[in-house]
Amino acid sequence: MAVSRVIADPKRVRRLIAWAAPRPSDRVLDVGSGVLALAFARRVESVVALEWDIRPRRPANVVLEPAEAHDVPFPDDSFDIAACGPTFHHLTSPRAALKEMARVVRPGGRVVIEDIIASEQSVRARYQDRLERLRDRSHPAYLRLSQLVAYAGEAALNLRELRVQDLHREFNEWLIGGRSSPARIEHIRRLMSGAVEADLSGLGLRPMDDTIVFTQQLAWVMAEKPA
Repeated sequence: MAVSRVIADPKRVRRLIAWAAPRPSDRVLDVGSGVLALAFARRVESVVALEWDIRPRRPANVVLEPAEAHDVPFPDDSFDIAACGPTFHHLTSPRAALKEMARVVRPGGRVVIEDIIASEQSVRARYQDRLERLRDRSHPAYLRLSQLVAYAGEAALNLRELRVQDLHREFNEWLIGGRSSPARIEHIRRLMSGAVEADLSGLGLRPMDDTIVFTQQLAWVMAEKPA
């Protein structure tokens, strides 16, 4: 599946890895699409990736372990870092996945999540998800930042640091990977154009030349397993 250049931006991924502060001796688990596995592999001793849809070949220090994130096939305390990129909301059960990530990191280890987040306002969150489902029928729902924080607490993790940043999107770039028909794309365009003035989505939709630009919120969440 094609991946948007904004989602796969290597500069942002490198900043995320640096923020996670891995040590060369660390063992890392990536429960996402493999994007973070590739980046971590340059910095740590070994990486286990549960999914791999980025490229058929992988670095020698990356092991592929096909499994579901809510049922990780490793003992407790197996990793120094467990991470997931912006596919976190697409996992079968993000809540259960976070508990599994917490289980398999060692005491003092870190869980790192990167994901696009929904508005804390329910009306805006529903509108955002409506647009996403028109673009991609497999879209479940974005999580609110408050949900991510609550899930970390339920997993008995201590919240260490949060960062929220703007993710600037352009209509045609955003469509990549969505497999929308031309008629559906035109419908989305009309909905977005009609929502500009009232800002129903909270995305700051605005026309620019012959396209539409908008801003999503991307959260970085780092939590630590108590020692």
